[in-house]
Amino acid sequence: MKFRNIFWGIILIFIGILGILNNLDIVDLSWHKLLALWPVILILWGISVLPVKDLIKTLLVVVTLLLSLFYISTEAVDTYDRFNSFGWHVHTFKDDYFYDDDTGDSLISGKNTGSFLIPFPENIKTASLVVDAVAGEFDLNDTTTNLATFKINNKYLARKYTYFVKTQGDNAKVNITFKKHENIKLGRHEGKAVLKLNTKPVWSLKFNAGAADLEMDLSQFKVKKVDIDAGAASIDVKIGDKLKDVDVDIDAGASSITLRIPEKVACVIDVNTFLSDKTFDGFEKKNGKYYSYNYENNDTVIKISIDSAVSDVNIKRY
Repeated sequence: MKFRNIFWGIILIFIGILGILNNLDIVDLSWHKLLALWPVILILWGISVLPVKDLIKTLLVVVTLLLSLFYISTEAVDTYDRFNSFGWHVHTFKDDYFYDDDTGDSLISGKNTGSFLIPFPENIKTASLVVDAVAGEFDLNDTTTNLATFKINNKYLARKYTYFVKTQGDNAKVNITFKKHENIKLGRHEGKAVLKLNTKPVWSLKFNAGAADLEMDLSQFKVKKVDIDAGAASIDVKIGDKLKDVDVDIDAGASSITLRIPEKVACVIDVNTFLSDKTFDGFEKKNGKYYSYNYENNDTVIKISIDSAVSDVNIKRY
């Protein structure tokens, strides 16, 4: 079979394989990486005009495409970060962590990455996550056996944040900060950030989100505190019943706020709103606060504080 008859077939197969690997989250396609592969076109063109046998040309094309795939699936290594073969920053406490001689704290930091994960040390009992987002689309709905994983679909847009991890005793803190005016874009999953957390520690979560879209299903986690400071945001948070006492504090501007609370859990709402619509199904107002009908004689209580203006606030039971 002549080389020209199989050349485009190989190219199409390669593109199809890339699509499958991207859908399986094995590689993360991004425009900046694809554009960086423009010299491959010259290489393939050069191979096609070489005065050699068609079999050799085919083998050269396959090798070139395999090397291109290897490039797409890997990243450069930073000072304290180690990549696995699929482009994740994988941190090992032995190799990647350094220690503060004055405090004995275990520290790690990184930047300019599409994805990272922190393995879960068995001694960790409490943990906190702080995200300075300003804008973007954030999803926290799934669990991981690691302490935390963080991934953005578009790696070009992902090169706009830094992260810092600190462990001290049985506590861990993960801080993710996006650079001002360089936040991930909204719309059609461009730069959508996907967070996953471990279910073992007791978590405290804080989001500083301006014009952000936050979707969080926290029902699987032991969450003690949820603190959201937002502007024109869309907030949808589902709280579970893993702990007896949970505090939810939301300070928002012109936002859409939906909180989903378990039916069997008691709840009290302290709300201060201006020109806002409120829908609190299953609550009654007493002394300026809203209490669920099962508030009395209930050991498990979720305390909600909402301060908002020109917002749509909904508390739903499930």
